[in-house]
Amino acid sequence: MKLSMYPYTRIVFVFLFFVRLPLLAQEKSAFEQRLDEIQVQLQYLGDSSATGLSQDVDLSVSGMPVQTFLRTIAEAHNLNIQVDPSLTVLLTNNFSKVKVLDLFYFLCQEYQLDIKFIGNIMSFKKFIEPQLPIVPSVPRSLDIQFNPLTNSLSFNLKDDDLRKVVEEITILSGRNVMHSGGDLSSKRLNGLVRNLPFETALDKLAYVNAMRLNKTKDGVYIFENSINASQNGNPNIASVMNQTSRPEPLGEIVVKDSLIDVNVINYPIMDIVEHVTKELGKNYVLFSEISGNTTAHVKKVKFDYLLSFLFQGTQYTYKESNGVYLIGQRNQEGFRTTEVVKLAFRTIDGIEKEIPADLAKDMEIKVFKELNSLIITGNKYKINEIVSFLKLIDQPVPNILIEVIVADARKGFNLQTGIKAILSDSIPKTQGQVFPGLDLTLSPPSINRALQNLDAKGIVNLGRVSPSFYLNLQALEENNNIQIRSTPKLSTINGSKATLIIGESLYYIEQTQNITGGVNPITTTAQRFNKVEANLSIAISPMVSGNEHITLDITAEFSNFVPPTIKSAPPGNATRKFESKIRVKNEEMIILGGLEEVSKSESASGTPLLSRIPILKWLFSSRVKKNSENRLIVFIKPTLVY
Repeated sequence: MKLSMYPYTRIVFVFLFFVRLPLLAQEKSAFEQRLDEIQVQLQYLGDSSATGLSQDVDLSVSGMPVQTFLRTIAEAHNLNIQVDPSLTVLLTNNFSKVKVLDLFYFLCQEYQLDIKFIGNIMSFKKFIEPQLPIVPSVPRSLDIQFNPLTNSLSFNLKDDDLRKVVEEITILSGRNVMHSGGDLSSKRLNGLVRNLPFETALDKLAYVNAMRLNKTKDGVYIFENSINASQNGNPNIASVMNQTSRPEPLGEIVVKDSLIDVNVINYPIMDIVEHVTKELGKNYVLFSEISGNTTAHVKKVKFDYLLSFLFQGTQYTYKESNGVYLIGQRNQEGFRTTEVVKLAFRTIDGIEKEIPADLAKDMEIKVFKELNSLIITGNKYKINEIVSFLKLIDQPVPNILIEVIVADARKGFNLQTGIKAILSDSIPKTQGQVFPGLDLTLSPPSINRALQNLDAKGIVNLGRVSPSFYLNLQALEENNNIQIRSTPKLSTINGSKATLIIGESLYYIEQTQNITGGVNPITTTAQRFNKVEANLSIAISPMVSGNEHITLDITAEFSNFVPPTIKSAPPGNATRKFESKIRVKNEEMIILGGLEEVSKSESASGTPLLSRIPILKWLFSSRVKKNSENRLIVFIKPTLVY
């Protein structure tokens, strides 16, 4: 079967190599293309001379070097394999009923391996990305045009060599254009202009490429480095460009009578220091290299002020010691100092968190609570900035005296009248209250004696009542007028909360019975006292604004006890609570609350018909009438106290 498929396999192999693979090469990476080639060659060898590649393998390995693994496969399936000793791949895999050629393809794909085929010998090595051929660069022709009729120049330069550009311009225009050499020998130019006058076009080309254009009296144009370009005392050279159109490290430094004039643009700071110290005869020591440029225009300043100005905003500073100026970085030893800053009005708690992060950077700040102070270590100038900031926020914090007036007025009226006639087996004795109100119970003997007195006087004969009959007479009227006035005063500093709680507590007994089962059950009773509270609580948080307006955040709660509605139950609790946020002026009183409760009730009971007849209704009915009024008003007055 293999012999009959051999010509067909050769045809497939030739087709893939000469037709298909060139197409795939346009879409795949070099490694993917090489994997395709390896797969085809492994298939070809498995169908021809290396039949062991088409056999199945069952193998499980853990931490085995790839050299040992491949050598084992080669011995078991009669394959010719060579492995590069530099391969350090360790294999941990489990393969079951996998063809050897598929296993080799997997190893190449998974571990970036390559197989070199020499006949039926397979050499395994690490895949190396092929180097792309270096295509020699073709020099780009310069896009430069000169119109002699209008004396105009056009160019479109893209990273072109200065030397070639000046040669091309010289050839096209017939004018002498040169460069000064040195650093400009390898200068690359960029720029685009269209139909500008010849001299203007050259000037703009020099400007955008950080150069300077000079023209001699002989009409020669010279491109020079803008940093080193100077007149050099040559009267034959005149500057073509406007000197103020670009920053250069040029300037003037004059020292006269210990006063300094500085007028520089993009000038090195260290050069200014060296020049001035030399003119003034000052001694200085550098602790670190001073870098950076500055642009300055100052007149008649002293040396110390000039140094402060130059080092402002940089990482450098100075200090004077015995006539010698020490110059270096701010955080270096010798430039650090320590100060104790004491606050006059504010407390030190949390004040270090208020310092801006930029000021506190690279500074050591500690709180000394006993002295209400901060210990600051670091650069002297930054310490001065922190001290200035602390003086701005160290202001007197106002105290607020809050007067609270709580008025709770309660009015009540209760009227009870009527006669109750009762038949009962248990007859009470004659007893009760006659004054100031009438609440009297009459026994049968008392009633009969009263009836006998009426009979004796011949007024009317009403007879006698039975021994089980008695009367209950009521004629009571109650009035109450209660006023509760609380006048607490609270004081707090601006932004802090003031809280007042005044109240009382009542305790009631809660009993629990536990029954333990058994032949003789045991019952135990446990008592516990529970508490019920009624409080007057006020919490106020004031905040004072700049115009002495005060914003008050108020939470108030008023509660009192009420009689229980169920016998032996704990007392009830009636609560009135409100929250408010208001703004008032200093010493201005406001009114909150105004809660008013009015209740009226009337009830009556009596004998039908008889209870409706005038005069008689007082003998055959009982009536109850109740009225009550409750009113709560809260007055608040804040006062600033400094």
